[in-house]
Amino acid sequence: MPSQPTSFEATAVRSQAGIAGSLWEGCFNAKESSIHQLSPYVGKLKSGMAGALVREFSREGDVVLDPFCGSGVVPYEALLAGRHAIGNDLNPYAYVLTRGKLFAPRTHAEATTAALKALDQAGDETVSLGEIPDWVKAFFHPKTLEEAVALSRVLRRRGDYFVLACLLGILHHVRPGFLSYPASHLVPYLRVKKYPPRTFPDMYRYRPVRPRLLAKIARAYRRFEPPRPDLTRVVLRENAMSLPCEDNSVDAIISSPPYYGALDYGRDNRLRLWFLGVDDYRKIDDKLTSNERVYVPQMTRAAGEMLRLLKPGKSAVLVLGDYNRNGRKQDSAATLAQIVRENYSSRASVQNLLVDEIPDERRARRRTQTTKRETILVIRKTSHLN
Repeated sequence: MPSQPTSFEATAVRSQAGIAGSLWEGCFNAKESSIHQLSPYVGKLKSGMAGALVREFSREGDVVLDPFCGSGVVPYEALLAGRHAIGNDLNPYAYVLTRGKLFAPRTHAEATTAALKALDQAGDETVSLGEIPDWVKAFFHPKTLEEAVALSRVLRRRGDYFVLACLLGILHHVRPGFLSYPASHLVPYLRVKKYPPRTFPDMYRYRPVRPRLLAKIARAYRRFEPPRPDLTRVVLRENAMSLPCEDNSVDAIISSPPYYGALDYGRDNRLRLWFLGVDDYRKIDDKLTSNERVYVPQMTRAAGEMLRLLKPGKSAVLVLGDYNRNGRKQDSAATLAQIVRENYSSRASVQNLLVDEIPDERRARRRTQTTKRETILVIRKTSHLN
């Protein structure tokens, strides 16, 4: 097992092809496809960065893989750029989001028709509030909760991942278009102190699901151009250490793997995971690679798997961040670079392409001592394999 590296400085500010952080500066919310905004996701890769990296390291018609796809930003940008896309993530919430994006109905009318059918079926569902945990009930008016639970069950049975992703996207927030009592929109916690019920009674009344879901779907199609139908799109829910893909079958890997000990994806998505049938979010966190106890051995195997899948001469381009937690700084890029050099030096070369400082407005949690910079690490598979 590699020892913890002490330092890792950038060896290049730009690639020879000229890629630079200026390609993704600023906010992309008004520029990107609105499909990217189906539901919030902590640690989401910026779509401008994903699109730039896809175009820099692959060509039209290539196969692009993201083994840690999160909310599906990379595979969706790959489709938009005319590449075949494979996304993978072990997190059920990430899987639903990615399936929802990559297989979204081609028109707003088709999506609305599917949603209306599911809503009608949900009206025949019987929901017992007594079987729902108290911590979940604390977020919703009882009638709203019954409707949301019934609809989520129908959508899961139907395998309608797009509408299900839209439902997850309106579960909790302080705005009237969402379903919960006042709550944060990323990591679920109630904001009762800021919005006490006696002062803000309207925020604690029944919120019907149907009009909010249909409005959410309409927002998803504000800026939407469906990807070419001839492009292959695959979404897996596997451990990145072992993927069901053939050797030397991938032209480029573009990904933002979990940062070393940075996030608790199960805890941060616990309410949405519950609606997906996950009763104990801690079971998810225990499995995910971001867990400090398993990070180094799992990323060692995942790096080997990436090299197995890549074609000779092709690259894995990984966006990795540093992280400060409980007074300890972890540098994910340094850790992974050392893993490759100590275990796979005969099969790969490593280049630190770009260090990108992260302004406060791009962080999920503002004014914190969390991730302050991201490093783009390029692992190139050599043509000769030992």
